[in-house]
Amino acid sequence: MFSPQIEWHCAQCESGPTDRRKYCTDCDSMLTWTCNGSGKSGLYTNYYRHRDNCDYCTPELEEERQQKMEEKKVAIQQHFQNLDDSK
Repeated sequence: MFSPQIEWHCAQCESGPTDRRKYCTDCDSMLTWTCNGSGKSGLYTNYYRHRDNCDYCTPELEEERQQKMEEKKVAIQQHFQNLDDSK
């Protein structure tokens, strides 16, 4: 699944791909992406990590991301509380 927020291009030859490939059909270099919402960009290999953490690319996952962050925060607080209690 590719987000409509993402623009793909080849940094080597400046061509814009017309299909969803990992490498440019003109020069065989790896494609790069730019997220119009966040302004971030990177190589094809980093796209999925970006997409999974980007509010602009996957707004439907925002609630889930917030819940995970809250759970992590609580776990860290509990860990430090346990360390303090053991002193």
